[in-house]
Amino acid sequence: MNKNKKMTLRDVIAMSVISIVFGILYLFWIFINGTFGAAIGPFSTAILSGLWIMACTVCGYIIQKPGVAFVAQMMAALTEVLVGSVSAGSVLILGFTQGLACELILLILMYKAWGRKTIILMGMAGTMGNFLTSYYLFEWNLLAPWMLTSLIIIMLLSGGITGWWSVLIAESLGKTGVLDSFPVMKGNQGRAVDG
Repeated sequence: MNKNKKMTLRDVIAMSVISIVFGILYLFWIFINGTFGAAIGPFSTAILSGLWIMACTVCGYIIQKPGVAFVAQMMAALTEVLVGSVSAGSVLILGFTQGLACELILLILMYKAWGRKTIILMGMAGTMGNFLTSYYLFEWNLLAPWMLTSLIIIMLLSGGITGWWSVLIAESLGKTGVLDSFPVMKGNQGRAVDG
């Protein structure tokens, strides 16, 4: 990780741009979820759940500083609300719990591991933050045990896939040269720690 743990203006600008883009995409994914949700219920949310945490996984991987994953997710959630989400309260609560869960993985690893495995774990943790929130907020606690187990498995897979995609997105951006001054491109991804 970058030795300087303070966020710079460059970090804030990059995080803001990425979070705004994902916040707009999050709103689009709500419409997709609503369409499929009519047919398959909460399984639609479970399948798409990883997509709603990409701001924190992409920004966390690129910037590699404490607090970035959480703040990025909150910025994306706020953007989603500002561009038209009708569920402002639940969107902000979900953004909070998803970002907190992702940040918790980095805290447990003491902000020293930034490789693919870490970002995949962040994705999985973020979807579990989503699950726990949905369990109470959307009354998933009333669902049958087999359904809850299925939702957890699907959400963990969705989060893991999203973590992997986030690394690919950041590495693709890195090939353009736009991320040359960020830790992700300076070889400080913690690959020696977690591959």
